[in-house]
Amino acid sequence: MSLRFSRRQFLAGGLSLTGVCLAGPAWSNTARPSLPIPPLADGTNGEPLDLTIRTGLWSFKPGVMTPTLGINQDYLGPTIRTRRNKELNLNYHNTLTEGVSVHGHGLHVPGNVDGGPQLEMAPGERWQPTLSIMQPAATCWYHSHTHGKTGTQTYRGLAGMMIIDDDEAVSKELPNRYGLDDLPVIIQDRTFDAAGRLVYSLEQAGEDGWFGDTAVINGALSPVAEVPAGKVRLRILNGANARFYILAFADNRTFHKIASDGGLLEAPVPMTTMEMSPGERCEIIVDLSEDTSAELLTFFEDDIDEEGEGIVSGLVGLLTGPGQSAAPASLLLKVARTLVAHTVPVPERLTTIERPDASEIRKTREFVLEMDHGEDDRSHAGNTGGHGTHAGDGAMTINGAVMDMSVINERVERGVWERWRIRSDQGAHPFHVHGCSFLVEQMEGAAVTPDQAGWKDTVVLDDDDWSEFVVRFDHLAGDDFPYMYHCHILEHEDQGMMGQFTVTDTTG
Repeated sequence: MSLRFSRRQFLAGGLSLTGVCLAGPAWSNTARPSLPIPPLADGTNGEPLDLTIRTGLWSFKPGVMTPTLGINQDYLGPTIRTRRNKELNLNYHNTLTEGVSVHGHGLHVPGNVDGGPQLEMAPGERWQPTLSIMQPAATCWYHSHTHGKTGTQTYRGLAGMMIIDDDEAVSKELPNRYGLDDLPVIIQDRTFDAAGRLVYSLEQAGEDGWFGDTAVINGALSPVAEVPAGKVRLRILNGANARFYILAFADNRTFHKIASDGGLLEAPVPMTTMEMSPGERCEIIVDLSEDTSAELLTFFEDDIDEEGEGIVSGLVGLLTGPGQSAAPASLLLKVARTLVAHTVPVPERLTTIERPDASEIRKTREFVLEMDHGEDDRSHAGNTGGHGTHAGDGAMTINGAVMDMSVINERVERGVWERWRIRSDQGAHPFHVHGCSFLVEQMEGAAVTPDQAGWKDTVVLDDDDWSEFVVRFDHLAGDDFPYMYHCHILEHEDQGMMGQFTVTDTTG
C-alpha cells in the first residue's frame, strides 16, 4: 500500500493552498464536451419506475464508441428522485445474460428490498421492490451488488444517483433546480484500450483495488456545464471502484460543504480541499456570482502522495513536474448570465442532529479488515464465536473470515444503539454498512472533524488506529435477506472483505 498523507488534515478543511497555482493545465483550452446530465426519474407520485438493465455503447472519447452497461440508457442510470414519507416503487428488468442485484446505497429500508447479493435477478428476471422512504433528505445512489461481480458490473456502468427530498431541506432555500444549479457529479476513473474499450480485470487488480488511469465525470472527460451566476450546488459521488479523490478548485476558492452521505450537516463547513473515498457523497455550494467560470479539479490521492511527501508539494509536483501532461480531469462551471441565478445566502444553520447519550449505547462490536492472511491467522475470529469461512493466502477478510453467503456473521437487535469500532491491519479502507446512517465519533484515532460530523454510511479507517461510530438499525433484515457490511473498495468486496448481519426484535 502506498504511503498516505494525514486524511484528518484535509477533513479539517484548514489546509491552505495559498500560493499554489492549480490553474492552467495545457488541456484547459481544448474543446470540451457538455456535462451529461442523467435524466430525472420522478418517483414521488408512487407510480412504478421502469428500470431496464441493458448493454449499451457510450462515447467517452470523440468518435469512439465503447461497449458499456447502463440502466435505461447506454451508461449509468437515471437520477431517481423520491421524498420522505412517500413510497418509491421500482421495476427492474435484467436484460443481460448474467445475474445482477442492485443495492440502494444509503437507503434505510428492510433487508428484503435492500438489493444485496441475495436478491440477484437471473437473466430475463424482474425485481419490483416497494421502498417506504422514511429518512431525511439525502443524496444516495444505486449500483450493482452482484456477488463476486460488483466491481466489473459497476465499472461497466451499472450505477446511478438517487435524491431524497423533504420539507426541512426545501425550507432552507438551497439551490434545487436539477441540471441547472443543482448538478449530479458522478466521478469515476476508467482505463481504455487502443480500441476504446474499457479495461478491467479483478484477477489483475492490485492490492489497493482496480485503478483506472482516466477520470470521467458523468461519463465525460473534462466536461463543461453552463450554470447561473449565483449559488450552485454540486452533489458529488465518488463512484470509483477503489480510488480516493482529492477535490479542489483551480483558483483555490473556498466552497461550503452542506451535506454528507446521510443528509445535511448541522452547519455549512468552509473548505478549499476535500477528500472522498469510494462510495461517499458530498454536497457542496460554490458561489459564482462574481465569476465567469470555476474549475473543479479531481486529483488521484495515490498520485499526489505516493512518496509520502504531503499534499501541497504533491499538488505542485503533479502540476509542474514531469507528470504535468497527466493533469487532473476537471469540471468547468461556465457562467451563463442569461440564466436566472440563485442568490439566497447559504443558511448559517441547516439542521439539528440528535446524538445518543453514552448510557444509551448497549453493545460494542469490533471489526478488523485484513489483507493477505493465511488460513491459520484467526486471531480476530469475530464477535459471534468465529462463524464464517476462513480464508487462504491472498484473501480479503473481516475478523478473519471471508464472505460466505450461507453464514450470518452478526446478529443485531432493532432499535438499540450500538458502537462499532473498525480498523485494518494494512492500509486505508472505506467501510460501508447497509440499512442505516451512523454518526462517526472517531476517525483513524482522531476526533471527527466538522465536515464528517453528519449522518454517514461510509467511514474511512486505516491501520494506525480505530475508527468508531454509533448506529441504530430501525428496519428488519432476516436470515434470508440480511444486510451487508463491507469494504467499499469493490475488488476487496468481491474478494471476500464483506460480512452479513441480521436485524430482529430479539437477538436471543
